[in-house]
Amino acid sequence: MKNTDGEERTFKFFLISRATRSISLIFVTLALPLYLFALHYNIISIGIIYFVIMSFNAVLSLLLGALGDRVGYKKSLIIGEFFPLTALIMLALSTNFFVIVIAAVIGGIAGIAGGMRGTFSPGSTALIVSNWEEQKERVKKLAQTTYVGSGFAIFGGLLLYLRSFLINSIGDILSFRLLFGFSAFMILISLISLLFVTEVRRPKKTTRVMKKESAKYSLRIITANLFNGFGMGVALPLLPLWFELRFGVDTGLIGIIYTISYAATAIAAYLASKRAYLTKFSIVFTASYTRTLQGAMLIIIAFSPLFILSSVFFMIRSFIAGFGSPSRSAVNMSGVNSQDYGTASSVMGVANRVSQTSSGLSGYLMDISLPFPVLLGGLLQTIGGFVYYRVLTPKRKKGL
Repeated sequence: MKNTDGEERTFKFFLISRATRSISLIFVTLALPLYLFALHYNIISIGIIYFVIMSFNAVLSLLLGALGDRVGYKKSLIIGEFFPLTALIMLALSTNFFVIVIAAVIGGIAGIAGGMRGTFSPGSTALIVSNWEEQKERVKKLAQTTYVGSGFAIFGGLLLYLRSFLINSIGDILSFRLLFGFSAFMILISLISLLFVTEVRRPKKTTRVMKKESAKYSLRIITANLFNGFGMGVALPLLPLWFELRFGVDTGLIGIIYTISYAATAIAAYLASKRAYLTKFSIVFTASYTRTLQGAMLIIIAFSPLFILSSVFFMIRSFIAGFGSPSRSAVNMSGVNSQDYGTASSVMGVANRVSQTSSGLSGYLMDISLPFPVLLGGLLQTIGGFVYYRVLTPKRKKGL
């Protein structure tokens, strides 16, 4: 079914939701490993906690996506916001170890603190793809969502920088808790904004899981994403803590670096929206080579002897990620039946999140050698880019 003016008019509320969600989850994703370290948990224990968080998040993502196919993606997005909202309230109110772990697990508030961390949640890509059928419009809307979310992620990074000033007046731990409370308020705004979003009528679900053609295409995406997910899981969730341990910098400076990187992601996503006319072949090429370049940047970061060098290459990597993400999102859904957008996107996301449980290894690897998890993650993501192109590029017929 074609989208109407209603979806266009209310898309701004969806963008408001993504903006406030990004402010909240970017701060929490950056802050959580630093907060746990400030509470005197060692890096191996933190790695184990992240493994549990990512595992639960994978299951929750699958359930919410499948629910969206049946009741609507807007409703699944709203339900999904209650989990981080509850978790952030718990983090703001208690320093008990078990409360913190339970909050982090149910809220899924761990993972990769990239500019798109708070932008996409289970059902968001499916909602956009469902509302806009043309590939050009899909890439454009996905890019708009990315650069709005990444742009407001800047404020999440600034919150971490702000914490360095709050420490002097209210102390180390309380400064974290105060900002967790503010993050909960941002999620509440996101939830309310989603109430005003319009969604096209969903086609009736005729299968228990998904159609055969959707399953086959999803399997190709999952195969392409395994290397990438494992690599990102090893390298990125604990990267804020890695910067602190490797170079001895404080959290305020780390916040500035991430803030600038989010600006780079937002600018790149805006540029990507101007290239929404790309053919399917060039979209696949863009999606794959940007992933390969992201891996290459991680390899350079691992070997960089100076914080400033690592920071510059991290910003370049963020720019590349912002440019390639809208193309990947569009390609990932292009071979899926309209009945299965939610389930398929969630299955793809689950595969990615399951492979990212490799974050549990990150603490062990950092304990062995600090550069090793970033180096390994970079190598795997570089390979992942080549695999993505190989799996998703249409095979040419013999004689052509």
